[in-house]
Amino acid sequence: MNREPYYESDNPSRVAWGAGWRSFVAVILAIVAVGIIGAGIWAIKVVTSDARGRGDSVQIKNDARNRINAQTNFEQLYADIKQSDAKIDVLDAAAKVDPTTQNRVNATGIRTYCLSVVGQYDAAARSYASADFRAADLPYQIDTTDPDTDCKGSNDR
Repeated sequence: MNREPYYESDNPSRVAWGAGWRSFVAVILAIVAVGIIGAGIWAIKVVTSDARGRGDSVQIKNDARNRINAQTNFEQLYADIKQSDAKIDVLDAAAKVDPTTQNRVNATGIRTYCLSVVGQYDAAARSYASADFRAADLPYQIDTTDPDTDCKGSNDR
């Protein structure tokens, strides 16, 4: 029985070199193919990112937790504004009776806090995620001419 080698060369190192070279080329081609596929997926994500972003933002906005948190936040901010405005008169009266630095600091502090909360309320009223979830009986924005929400004491009006 005459056995011929499965390769045409009598030089085994040449056969090994050829097989190694083919393996190397196959690996490089696989890496290039994976790179091209990855770049294609990335390009598709970039092209569709605006539509996906809009859709995701609508889902997040309409999430039940967001609705509840936004409505609760409006209620709390509005109550804080009204309470702070009422406290201004009390602290102004205390500062008149005893004009110590501490009473004047407290009166100034509550005014500053009140104005800060007005800013938070107005920002939430313009926010995409929360503007639609303000209760109907709450104002769109805080009216700084309304004595109940102007963050001024009765002496400042």
